[in-house]
Amino acid sequence: MSSSNTIIIGAGRLGSTIARALQKLSNVIVLDRDKEKIDRLGEYSGFVEVGDATDCSILEKCGIASADRVIAVTDDDNINVFLADLCTHHYNVPDVTIRLKDSRKRILVDERVSCICPFDLSLDWFNHRKNEVKE
Repeated sequence: MSSSNTIIIGAGRLGSTIARALQKLSNVIVLDRDKEKIDRLGEYSGFVEVGDATDCSILEKCGIASADRVIAVTDDDNINVFLADLCTHHYNVPDVTIRLKDSRKRILVDERVSCICPFDLSLDWFNHRKNEVKE
């Protein structure tokens, strides 16, 4: 069984945590424009690249053409939406996930893209807990 290829764009707390979790299950490369974030990846032992993910030549250097999965978790919703569109439509990556701080931007991405929306997750958790207290 061959290993899958994953590109994680954004090496902040979420990106670095995902990278450490996936490194034993997939060939992972972490891409971020901030070298300091790359340097703080900790126990991650996979591949890294410092560069701008909106630059197609950087994505191609990272192996986007053979990527099975792209996870875009930068701090900028607009960049994440752009990357989702680029990876889905131009590079035909079969599994694309992005983080959106503003869940209303979900309508801007293809239905094949998975969206992680921390606000919605927090609100769902709160509503679930509130209902438990009532019972």
